[in-house]
Amino acid sequence: MANKTYNIELVKERNRTVVLELLNSKGTSTRSEISEITGLTNATITNIVNELMSKDLVEEVGTVDGKLGRKRKLIKIKENAFYVIGIEFGVNIVRTGIFNFKGKKIKSIEKEINSYGRPTDVLKNLILIIDELINNSRVDFNKIKGIGIAMPGLIDSQKRILRSVHPFPLLKDYPLVEQLEEHYEKTIWLENDANGAVLGEKWFGHGKKFNNYVFVVGDSGIGAGIIINGKLYPGTFNSAGEIGHTVITGDLIPLESFGGLSRLADEFNLPLEIILNEAKKSDETKKALNEISKFFALGIVNLVNTIDPEAVIVGGRILKAGNSVIKEIKKIVDQYTFSDEIPQILVASKKEDAILSGAASIAIEHIVSSPYQFLLNKEKSISYNNLR
Repeated sequence: MANKTYNIELVKERNRTVVLELLNSKGTSTRSEISEITGLTNATITNIVNELMSKDLVEEVGTVDGKLGRKRKLIKIKENAFYVIGIEFGVNIVRTGIFNFKGKKIKSIEKEINSYGRPTDVLKNLILIIDELINNSRVDFNKIKGIGIAMPGLIDSQKRILRSVHPFPLLKDYPLVEQLEEHYEKTIWLENDANGAVLGEKWFGHGKKFNNYVFVVGDSGIGAGIIINGKLYPGTFNSAGEIGHTVITGDLIPLESFGGLSRLADEFNLPLEIILNEAKKSDETKKALNEISKFFALGIVNLVNTIDPEAVIVGGRILKAGNSVIKEIKKIVDQYTFSDEIPQILVASKKEDAILSGAASIAIEHIVSSPYQFLLNKEKSISYNNLR
């Protein structure tokens, strides 16, 4: 009997998630339309919507003509139903932001941080930054339902630790998330930056229109986040999408050695930001960027021919090179894609905020996957729920 009860509750939870995800992608809908799209009964949808309305998660926003001339009430997600914090780690920098359920950035802070610092120092500084963010945002702390962290490198999202040395050598295997969770008493999730970015598009951007798509980050290195059938595909060992480490030459040199922006810093012996800001004024830099763009595009072709996505979304600092990058990608993808159908090539919805908003969406993805625990249940609890 206990097992049967558990299964019933699991089905209820999945149905709540389906309704919330549908409302996010459509914007507004009616009970009858949700029933038709999901295949759930009208009674089930009515019960779920009433439950969500009782917790101020969704609201009615007018009517639309239905069958037989009957008015149907439109429903949508309440934007400020709850909030999440997103944290983006970069090399010697950390960005934090508070976002509402619909992806509106309420407040953000960017601070320098020592990537080579002791873990305890990183933790102490991060707490100071998060505290400043919360205090300046004036958001009710109790309405913050979780925190998502996006970090470059190889991530173990189940243990919630960094597994690679670069770019934070002393944070490898350090329980940063557990320490933050103990301090704030909020559930915290950790993902690779590209995985965060692809989830950001699902909740806040282009991904609302697709079930199968990829987000490719073009920066110092190259990585991709993959959505298959509406869900993040992390791979068996959390390393799916690491296309920068695929080889494209006979002497086994990885793609990002040719198509990553770190190549610019190596060639010109200057900080990458300075090079990119001056790119339009320097013919030499333009030539180097064009060469990088070609290799970057070839990496995308390999991904397209492997995954066969509906769309490829491009983000990262490579976009600072201008429209020429997207044009080069479209040209090469069109030329070398095996299928007759060519995926859409799109620019990241949030552009500079793609990874920060993606970090926030990591939390939203988990929260919406367990709405009873995080949104409907009044009891405070820490959970290590994961989507695998």
